[in-house]
Amino acid sequence: MKAAATTLPGLDGAAAGTGGAGVGGAAGGVFAARDGRCVMGGPQMAVQCRWAESADGSAHETYCEALHTRQYFFLHLGIPKEHAVAMNLRRLQYFLAVVDAGTVTAAAERIHIAQPALSRQIKTLENELKLRLFEAQGNKLALTPAGRAFIPAARRLMLETQGLEAAADALRTGRVATLVAAATAASVRGFLAPYIATTGPDDPLIITQETSHFAIAEALLHGCDFAVSPAPPEPGLATMALGSIPLSAYVAAEHEWALDGVTELPLSVLSGQHAILPSHQSVSRYILDDALNQAHLSFREVSECDDGQTIMALAAAGHGVGVTTDLPAYGTHRIRILAGTEAQPGPALRLPLHAAWIPGHFAEDTIRAVARRIRNFLQRQGAVIPDAKITDHA
Repeated sequence: MKAAATTLPGLDGAAAGTGGAGVGGAAGGVFAARDGRCVMGGPQMAVQCRWAESADGSAHETYCEALHTRQYFFLHLGIPKEHAVAMNLRRLQYFLAVVDAGTVTAAAERIHIAQPALSRQIKTLENELKLRLFEAQGNKLALTPAGRAFIPAARRLMLETQGLEAAADALRTGRVATLVAAATAASVRGFLAPYIATTGPDDPLIITQETSHFAIAEALLHGCDFAVSPAPPEPGLATMALGSIPLSAYVAAEHEWALDGVTELPLSVLSGQHAILPSHQSVSRYILDDALNQAHLSFREVSECDDGQTIMALAAAGHGVGVTTDLPAYGTHRIRILAGTEAQPGPALRLPLHAAWIPGHFAEDTIRAVARRIRNFLQRQGAVIPDAKITDHA
C-alpha cells in the first residue's frame, strides 16, 4: 500500500486534493489534504488523519490524531474513497439516543431536545450517510436492516471520539485522570469499591458502572475503559486474570454447621437443603448447575435472588442456605462448596475473575497497572483463590 492524500468533498461540497484546501461556508467546515495527510476541521474541531491507498483504490484509516474537540468525522468502512462520508458527530449521538430509548419521543425527552428537531437531525444524518436508518411501522419508527447493521460502527466511532478526547487530555496533563470500570453490582460492592477506598489523590479517579455478567463487551463499546467480569473473555479483548472467587454457602450463626465449625462441604450434603441461589443472569449459577449435573444432584428446594446481600440476609434469618460469591455479612457462617460427593469430594467451586479492555486503549498501561493492583488487593483480602498460573493476554 502507498501513502496517499484522499480527495473528498468538503463539508459544504467543496473539494480538495494534495496541497489544496476546501473551505466550508456557513457550517465552518474545513477539509484539506497536505503532504499525504488529510486534515478535517469544523467548529471547535480539528482532526488529522493519515491514510493508505491500496492498489484497487480503496482507502483505509491508519492513524488519527485529535487536535481539538471534533464534531465531524470522515467514515471509511473499507469502501472506495470517493464514497467516504462526512457526518456530524452530534447527529450520530442523536441516532444512538433513539436506538437506546426505543422511540424518538423517549429519546427527545432523555436528551432534552424537541421531537421535531430530533426527527430533522435523524433525517439529515440519513442524507449524510446515504442510508435509510429508520422506517415507519404504524405510528412509530423502526430500525431498518441497514440501521441495525450501522449501530456497532456508530458505537465504535463514538467510543473512539471519547478516547481521542481523553487521550489528548492525558497528553496535556501527563496523567490519566479518570477511568470508567464496568462490573456487576456484586463486584462493585464486594471488592471494587473497597479497592477504590485504598487509592489516593494521585491515582486515577475510578468511576464504576454496573452491568450484567453478559454485557461486558457491550459496556466497553458504551464508554467504559475496562471491565471486571467473571464471564468468559470475548475474543479480541486484552485481558488479565485476577484469580478465582470461591463459590460459598452461607448459613445462620446458630445453624448446626456453624456451631460445629464446618468450613467446607461437598455438593451432595448441600443438595438436601433449601438453597437460595442467584438466577441464571449470574455466571455463578451456571457453574453451580454444571457441578450439580455432573454429580447427578439437585437441591431439595430453590429460591432465586440476584442480590448477594439479600441472599445472605435470608440465610442469616434461617430461611435456607444462601449461595453467593459475596464476602460474609449479617453474622452468617461461610462454607466453601466442593464439587462431588462425601465419598469423592472434588475441588472447590470457583468463579474465574478477569479484567478486560479494548487493545490499543490510550490508557492501556494505566489500566494494566490498576488491574494488577486490584489483583493484589483481592489476594491480600483473601477474596480470591490464586490461580495456578496467572497470565496476561493483550
